[in-house]
Amino acid sequence: MAQTTVLALFKDKRDAEAAVRALKSARFDSARLGVVDPGKAHVQEFGKMAVAGVGAGTAVCGVLGVGLGIAVAGVLPGTHAWLSGGWFVPFMFGLTAAATGALAGMLISQSVSRQNALYYEEEVEAGRTLVTVRSEAGQAETARSILLQEGAFEASPIDAPIQKAS
Repeated sequence: MAQTTVLALFKDKRDAEAAVRALKSARFDSARLGVVDPGKAHVQEFGKMAVAGVGAGTAVCGVLGVGLGIAVAGVLPGTHAWLSGGWFVPFMFGLTAAATGALAGMLISQSVSRQNALYYEEEVEAGRTLVTVRSEAGQAETARSILLQEGAFEASPIDAPIQKAS
């Protein structure tokens, strides 16, 4: 059966601890429960990741573009030119590929940076307590209900949506 993780935010650490006790009483495995205390989250610096992504994308794609431009322009002795223009062709291929690589690198670095997790990390840094529950997908709604009953101001699964009864 599929696994899911339910995340819940609490304003008060005592409420979070009470929620963990309630989950244990409801037979949730304590090894699958986690608590992140206020101020203990590590928030990634997304600006540095974006700069690294842009730099890597520009360098890699620029080199590939110049190589492709050299191949199709036939500027090396003994090669056949598919496009005329001499050294201008590798320059333009490299410039175009570098610009494309910069954009792709930035987009990829930001998708890797876990945009949804940033919200929870910022909440923990702001003084909230985070409780995590890893369970079978069928138990996610039960875990969510317990967390909300114990004072969570937000509780939601991150791996699979909750199936509502129709």
